[in-house]
Amino acid sequence: MQIKKVLSLVTSLLMLVTVSTVIAQDSEENDGLAQIVRVTAKAGHEKALEDAITNYHHYMGDKEGAWRYQWYSITTGPDTGSYIARSGSHNWEDFDAENDWGEAAGDKFAADVQPHISTLVASIARTDPDLGSWPESMEGYKYFQLTNWHIRQGQGNAFNEGLKKIDGILQSGGFPSHYAFVRTVSGGHGNPILLVLPRKSYADMAPKEPSFIDIMNKALGEEDAQTFLAEWSQTYKAGDNYLLQYRPKLSDYGQTK
Repeated sequence: MQIKKVLSLVTSLLMLVTVSTVIAQDSEENDGLAQIVRVTAKAGHEKALEDAITNYHHYMGDKEGAWRYQWYSITTGPDTGSYIARSGSHNWEDFDAENDWGEAAGDKFAADVQPHISTLVASIARTDPDLGSWPESMEGYKYFQLTNWHIRQGQGNAFNEGLKKIDGILQSGGFPSHYAFVRTVSGGHGNPILLVLPRKSYADMAPKEPSFIDIMNKALGEEDAQTFLAEWSQTYKAGDNYLLQYRPKLSDYGQTK
């Protein structure tokens, strides 16, 4: 993807259909695709980048057909201080769309926002509609715990079958936390899947009862649960885990007074 095309995507995005969430429940009436952009500011340009993004969003607020992104700060892990922007509920044909305001918007982004950006990496992802348990309302959710898993070569079927089994056990066993799985469609390394858990506060991140292992032991028996989880763990490799904080002001397109 050409850099101008990527910049145009970033410029035209921001804010999901279902308010503040890194996942949101993408509608069954579309392909459920999300554009995700990881942005790192130049050293010392963080405040300038945030101001530029805010101004740019307000400029884009009345542009018909413009994508709307929600923005998040990465608060833990090796990319602490970088940002994630997400625009969801898209169809494949949305990526072909052109608008009469596109060139001017791209020029404005290049002039006002790009000078403060060190790196920008775009990807396309889709939340698995058949797995997970997501809140009906995202009101009050400020943080999102993310863990990357990399499915080992040749282990896709075994990984997916094991994940379906675990998801069914957790949902029937009353697992007390919400969660979702996001699969990278384009732009990832290998065959990645992302586990996302929404949280309302840091206190909300404390372990809850019944725990994951308690539910698995009750459903399968302690010995069989340990055997199953040990075998399934060989189908993937755990990657980075990090925490996102939702940034409502950065995600505003001029609606908030």
